[in-house]
Amino acid sequence: MTKKLEETFNLPPLDEIEEEIEVTNTLVEPVAENIDELQHALAQVDKIDQALTPVKNLEALDSDMDKYAQDAMDAFQTLMDLGQNVEDRHAAPVFDSAAKMMSNAITAKQAKMDKKLKVIQMQMQKQKLDLEEKKLEWQMQKAKGTDEDPNAIEGTGEVLFDRNDLLKSIMDQVNGKKD
Repeated sequence: MTKKLEETFNLPPLDEIEEEIEVTNTLVEPVAENIDELQHALAQVDKIDQALTPVKNLEALDSDMDKYAQDAMDAFQTLMDLGQNVEDRHAAPVFDSAAKMMSNAITAKQAKMDKKLKVIQMQMQKQKLDLEEKKLEWQMQKAKGTDEDPNAIEGTGEVLFDRNDLLKSIMDQVNGKKD
């Protein structure tokens, strides 16, 4: 940091700050209670991680479903072309196979969309749970006797006029009355 910046922002010299950091780092000792709590929490997290089966290759499933759908559509088109070029008595099984290929393509696309909808539904459920958790925290704060929002920012201020006064003054101006 340059002297000009130190003077402009009224900051102490960098050498003093580095010395304070070194002194602070030498004085900090780990608290045994805190470490025990952290180890216990990490053990709980490890248990939860082991209990849950890992979900892998979600993106691979999307690409696989797209590939299956494309292959089925290619087979459908090939079978349709073949069915139009064979005798009528042999065309029925070819067209039937083509219809099955089309239904396979539709099923693959539908499976992909169902997966995406489930992910969206799970995200919405998570947001709902987060909101309920915040609501519960608010209610607990209220039960303790404080009506303040735990996330509120404290500050000072003064109410100059309220909503009703504002609406009255606007209505007076619209009606042609002056204060």
